[in-house]
Amino acid sequence: MNESYPHSQKKLSKDSIFIALMKLLEKKSYNEITITQITKLAGVSRMAFYRNYQTKEDIIKDYVDALLHEFIDSIGLIEDAEKYKVTLLYFSFFRESKEFIKVLIKTGLTHIFYEQLCASIADLFKTQEDKIRDDPAITNYISQFIAAGLFRILMEWIKNGLVEEPEIMAAFVCEIT
Repeated sequence: MNESYPHSQKKLSKDSIFIALMKLLEKKSYNEITITQITKLAGVSRMAFYRNYQTKEDIIKDYVDALLHEFIDSIGLIEDAEKYKVTLLYFSFFRESKEFIKVLIKTGLTHIFYEQLCASIADLFKTQEDKIRDDPAITNYISQFIAAGLFRILMEWIKNGLVEEPEIMAAFVCEIT
C-alpha cells in the first residue's frame, strides 16, 4: 500500500473536521456542538475523529499550532530579522487569518490561541537565548511579556476592524517596546 495514503487520509479527515466545526460555530455556540454533529457534517466516522483528536478544543489547538508553525517558519525567511520586520510579519500574517480569529473572539476561545502563542514565542526565544539574556528565567519573562502584548493588540486590532495597516501596527508596537 502507498505510504502517503494514510497521511493524506489523515490530513483530509482533519481538514474536514476543522471545516465542519467552523461551519457549526457560525450557527451554534461552542458548548452546543457535539462530536456527532461535527463528524456528520465532516462526513467522517467517530473513529476518524478520535483517531485525530480527543476533544473539540484539540481541533482548534491543532489549527492554531499549524498557523503558528507557519508564522515561525516565515520568520526564518526574513533576511536580517530585526524587530520591525518580525512585527510587521506578525500583523500581516495574522490579518490573513482574521476570519478564524473572529470566530475565536465570538466564541470566547481566544485563550487557546493565547496559550499556543505563548508557547511558540517561548520556544522561539529559547533558540535566541544567547542573543537576549544569559538567564533563562529572564528570557522566559521577556517572551511571555511580548506574547501577551502581541496577543492583546492583535485581538483589539481585529475587533476594531483592522482599520490600521500592518505597517502602522508594527511601528506602534516597536515604539512601545
